[in-house]
Amino acid sequence: MSLFGLIDMAFFHDSIFYNLNSASEVLPRVLQIINCNSILDVGCGLGTWLSVAKNLGISDVLGVDGDYVDRRLLYRYLSNDEFFSHDLSEPLDLRKKFDLGICLEVAEHLPESASDTIVETLIRNTDVILFSAAIPGQGGQNHLNEQWPVYWAEKFSKHGYVFLDIIRPLIWDNPMVDFWYKQNIFIVIKESHELASKFSSSFQSLVHPELYDAKNQIYENRIAYLEKQLNIHPLKRWISQIISKK
Repeated sequence: MSLFGLIDMAFFHDSIFYNLNSASEVLPRVLQIINCNSILDVGCGLGTWLSVAKNLGISDVLGVDGDYVDRRLLYRYLSNDEFFSHDLSEPLDLRKKFDLGICLEVAEHLPESASDTIVETLIRNTDVILFSAAIPGQGGQNHLNEQWPVYWAEKFSKHGYVFLDIIRPLIWDNPMVDFWYKQNIFIVIKESHELASKFSSSFQSLVHPELYDAKNQIYENRIAYLEKQLNIHPLKRWISQIISKK
């Protein structure tokens, strides 16, 4: 495949994966709960979540991600001064506390050795975080550290933050939201925050039916393929011929 073909494939993948649908369904519900005038998105990708935030009236936004982000697509959603390039495996202190931090399906892309670093980056820059990370077996592109929610809850807990499971029930059956958000999303909040006293902390591990069905279909396809290979294998035909002659 030509270089231009590879670029087109990457363009297609990013355009499909980083769509506005999930953010358009989730963020309004979050902003009904969180009083918010500024948002930081750590691992912002193309900035689609911040684009939705701006459409909802949040003008103070900043997206942080690696230098690999495709600027052709990024600048559809964010301006140059709304994006900060940074290696997420390294500490980050922006010298500012944002009202809301976002870190969605990002942590699993970092090595486990950087898991404490990403947590510390988040709590250093915000007291309230919309957080999700892939669970074991979820699968995906370049996943290095898939963990159950308790893993992340324990890391945040060391810094005085708790997990609130108040978004998943609102979006669990919403067909417009990608399953990884429906399955993994929590609000992580400082224990001293007033919202922490209104809800019980919870970080229950769940597998969304959409993921279960997708994995089940993969296994069924593999079994069907193996059965087909066995049926056409020369050794099986030879054995069948021997048996039929007896």
